[in-house]
Amino acid sequence: MHSRRPAPRAVLLSALVLAAVPACSAGGGAVPAADAKPVNGGKLVYATDSEPDCWDPHTSAQDVTAFVQRPVFDSLVYQTPEGELKPWLAKSWKVGGNGTSYTFTLRDDVTFHDGSKLDAAAVKANLDHITDKKTQSQYAAGLLGPYSGATVKSPTEVEVRFSRPYAPFLQAASTTYLGIAAPASLASGADKLCAGNASVGSGPFKAGAYTRGQQRGYTRNAGYAWAPEGAGHTGPARLDSFTLRFITEDATRVGALTSGQVEAAGAVPPQQAGVVKRDSRLSLTTKAVPGAVDAFYLNTRGPLFSDVRVRRAFKLAIDLDAVVGSVFQGTGARAWSILSPTTPDSYDASLEKSWPHDPQQAAKLLDEAGWTGRNAEGYRTKGGKVLTVVAPVYGKASLFSQAVQGDLKKAGIKLDLPASTDAAEVSGRLDSGRYDVVETSWARADGDILSHFFLSTETSAGGGHNFARVADPQVDGWLKEAQAAPDGEKRAALYAKVQRWTLDQAAVVPAYVEQSTVAVNKKVHGLRQSISGWPEFYGAWVEAR
Repeated sequence: MHSRRPAPRAVLLSALVLAAVPACSAGGGAVPAADAKPVNGGKLVYATDSEPDCWDPHTSAQDVTAFVQRPVFDSLVYQTPEGELKPWLAKSWKVGGNGTSYTFTLRDDVTFHDGSKLDAAAVKANLDHITDKKTQSQYAAGLLGPYSGATVKSPTEVEVRFSRPYAPFLQAASTTYLGIAAPASLASGADKLCAGNASVGSGPFKAGAYTRGQQRGYTRNAGYAWAPEGAGHTGPARLDSFTLRFITEDATRVGALTSGQVEAAGAVPPQQAGVVKRDSRLSLTTKAVPGAVDAFYLNTRGPLFSDVRVRRAFKLAIDLDAVVGSVFQGTGARAWSILSPTTPDSYDASLEKSWPHDPQQAAKLLDEAGWTGRNAEGYRTKGGKVLTVVAPVYGKASLFSQAVQGDLKKAGIKLDLPASTDAAEVSGRLDSGRYDVVETSWARADGDILSHFFLSTETSAGGGHNFARVADPQVDGWLKEAQAAPDGEKRAALYAKVQRWTLDQAAVVPAYVEQSTVAVNKKVHGLRQSISGWPEFYGAWVEAR
């Protein structure tokens, strides 16, 4: 999943955290027994595998930031676990100008945690904060696409404008990244917002005590009365409080669950799934995450992969069925498209089984491209140069990337995984295009995630995620036409064209579908998974002891 480091070009490092196990923590508590009735009160401790580098969702590009701040920040729109868009802070909205404007009518009964009231000026202040260059937004500003401004029409009415039709906005407005904070908190400054010391929203929980590297507490917002339809609960949250514990080591995290130190644990790896399944007190749930699957983005303008034959050979040389099966021990699913099958109204199922492992064709393509020599280690050479694919890693390489490295060696391709914890060094590589491959995944419940990766304007150096460095007018046209199309079927057809093009041109090699996996004590109920696979603590409750 995408992550962040505390530096201006942090979003680029998101691509280099190569996840060997499902990385997005989520929850899905056991179904209550027939005689089990929801109770109010109590506490819950949830162990997650990662901690935000920055707690400001307007700045951060991390999945984990959206997860840990969802209980604190409400949004204008709510997306149900089934993918439907419902009113939330906005009671209703009207689309005008053929999709170039959205006028929201706000609820008049919403109060932020600091006692201030939600109004149109507060919404405008949040959009201004997201688009302010000082915020250094690494994802939220991108979600606003061709945003051109907001106008307060009345205390309960705000108009959001775009320079061209932009249909993905409503779904974007449902994300934590575009969550609405109390305006006074936005003035706290980037340092406090990023450090998590100024998180003030209108959500069902208030941000509580925080100890860096250990845990964050949350307390119930007793006045909460504006849950959206489809939230599974109304009124204040059932829990008095809950705590997130940050436990990065897999065995330790699962051990905390089996020993009763925590009631639920996310990101359970395949190697620990057996431990959970053998414990009758626990249940294990898994959900495929929507958005961009874990994939290899090939630098189509680099010296090596500017040759489409070499790109196609790289794609065909990896035995993804075998690698995914081995690394995930039968619990993972290989990807056939850049989009996850759970991405609403976007996935092109016709791509399944369309590009099997073909080492013979890969070898033929490399021969045609002139990589006909072999060195003592078996790697292909050309003019005395070894066929080396450079895939920089921030931190350390994952088990999955190492398995792919071994598989490519059989084809004579050397996958170099230079690891570094120097953010500036890795960022410099990406900004300047000094890489061959970037591996990443990106959760979003909308096909417009393709725009973030393949629009020519979304360059790495410019703050975008076009790691394949695609600059094709046809692709730009499809993506912008999809953004302008209010009809879901038309958008799906255009997204299908992009998916097929990226595979045909081997600009990207989809690897595996990210799974959101959680183990939960059966005394915990209502800890359901959001559309993106994150836990929703609002309706959760714990059986009385």
